[in-house]
Amino acid sequence: MDSRIKLLKEGKLGTRPSWDEHGMLHAIASAPRSTCRHVRSGSAFVLNRGIIGTGYNGAPAKIKSNCLSSGCRKEVQGLEYHSSLGSGECIGVHSEKNALRYSRLSDANLGELHIYNTIFPCHACAKELIPYARRFIFKRLYSEKELDSTLRLFEEANVEICQLDLTPERFLDIYFNIPDVDFDIWSSEEKERIKNFIS
Repeated sequence: MDSRIKLLKEGKLGTRPSWDEHGMLHAIASAPRSTCRHVRSGSAFVLNRGIIGTGYNGAPAKIKSNCLSSGCRKEVQGLEYHSSLGSGECIGVHSEKNALRYSRLSDANLGELHIYNTIFPCHACAKELIPYARRFIFKRLYSEKELDSTLRLFEEANVEICQLDLTPERFLDIYFNIPDVDFDIWSSEEKERIKNFIS
């Protein structure tokens, strides 16, 4: 991994989630709303430890057809997905841009945001995020193509870049392996169903 990226460790199983894990969980929770057949991405914007916006990738508002309902427009036009990246043919809006659109941001928030994303941002999204970002925390690297140029942008803007590759085991542990409390999110019977579903 690039030395400009700080690696964050996930918490031990059975422990309360850290603030970074909390932010990443919200990004992960947003991703299943994606309407893209090729990429599922989710974003969460955190200000003073509060979630102020989330987003997922997919067709823009007012566009009724999307990849899931009508097929990938690039493929319909005879383009191969990976070779057509950056061609401008995709109608999808990236999760970061959707989170920007729907978040409660103001100029007072410039340089204060902690941005959690399931994937490392493309160059275009990074340029839009930089004015707001103090930290950018991602789960997985999507493409190495723009990695160096995007990292240089973040570095020049003094934005800290971190990777928190939350494992499925930790994700499930946080949500379902909760210590016994008087009244939990899940009933005992539901916890058993979850265990059976996973195994």
